Amino acid sequence: MMLQIVGVGAVNKGAELMLIAIKQHFAQRDPAILLACDPGFGSYSERARYGLYSKLSASRIGRSWLAAQIMPASFRLAYGLAEDRDIKAVLDASGFAFSDQFDPRRTERFAEDVLLWKKQGKRVILLPQALGPFETPRARKAFRIVLENADLVFARDAESLRYAQAVGGAGDRLRECPDFTNLVTAVNPGDVTPLRNQVCIVPNDRMIEKGGAAAGAYLPFMAECVKAVMRAGGSPLLLLHDAKADGPLVQPLMKLIGADVPVVRHPDPCHLKWILGASRMVIGSRFHALVSALSQSVPCLATGWSHKYQALFADYGCPECIVQPGVDTGHVEKAINELLSDPGHDRMVAALRRHGDQLKTRVAQMWSVVDTTLGIASNGGSSS
Repeated sequence: MMLQIVGVGAVNKGAELMLIAIKQHFAQRDPAILLACDPGFGSYSERARYGLYSKLSASRIGRSWLAAQIMPASFRLAYGLAEDRDIKAVLDASGFAFSDQFDPRRTERFAEDVLLWKKQGKRVILLPQALGPFETPRARKAFRIVLENADLVFARDAESLRYAQAVGGAGDRLRECPDFTNLVTAVNPGDVTPLRNQVCIVPNDRMIEKGGAAAGAYLPFMAECVKAVMRAGGSPLLLLHDAKADGPLVQPLMKLIGADVPVVRHPDPCHLKWILGASRMVIGSRFHALVSALSQSVPCLATGWSHKYQALFADYGCPECIVQPGVDTGHVEKAINELLSDPGHDRMVAALRRHGDQLKTRVAQMWSVVDTTLGIASNGGSSS
């Protein structure tokens, strides 16, 4: 069986983590299952690193399509090329793409794709992701088409579920499940030594792009957090979870801090997860960096630009750890001191571990439903 994975890519580390989570699951479940993606996932070497087949364009024009018609299927597959006829199901792992916060054309194109996939007899599953709101007519109409035709849709949180339910058309095929990268295994990069009392600072350029009135307060706020960490005896480490997007924030942030802070970048998100897990605390704004930390029971303070952040911290039982730029810095400093102190740190770790175990169980249950929908037999083989 070959599955097409959409909504993932090697540029955004959160999207790459979702691809890794999918690959890890099916490798354990049935190693014979093959995964394909669009060439837009990344370079050839990046696709090859994950053993991904490259999905050829569905348009019946161009040299690549003509070549695929001429060459035998065995030859085409041997060179890592997949066509629509090879794909049995499509899994979408967009993370957060269907909402009034984005251009409605994205949702409309996806609705068209879903109709095509169903016409071709494919299963279509939306893996856990943030959804909505859908107040604008175009986005609402397009997403209803998705809900009416997809085999399964998993909202990542209760608010996303309510937004999707308000659109209608899914019935019991619409379900709730937390982010599924919590099961991804962290990997020691081997060339990084954690700092004493390490506190990872994870910026996000989208806090400026989508932060509205608070956008101008974001970098000064993060700088104050770093200063508070230093005063509390912590060792700040600036971790770029998306080096290309967030790299331009480094120098302005250093200037506001008034001191140099070590900076770490790494191409492998599993290595980044290990570094986050080796920290005493994380202060950040990148969603999947926070998931990587919380799922390893690392206390976090976060600021975010959408409802998905509040939902994430509610899932882990610590909604009070969401703070916003512009709040009283004394309040934030008190929270940092509390989470770095032994009693406060230990209490939070125990709570995160308890909630994290429950969330991992829910993700495992989600995968069981997905496997059944795909027709993967309980003994690990495909029934199709």
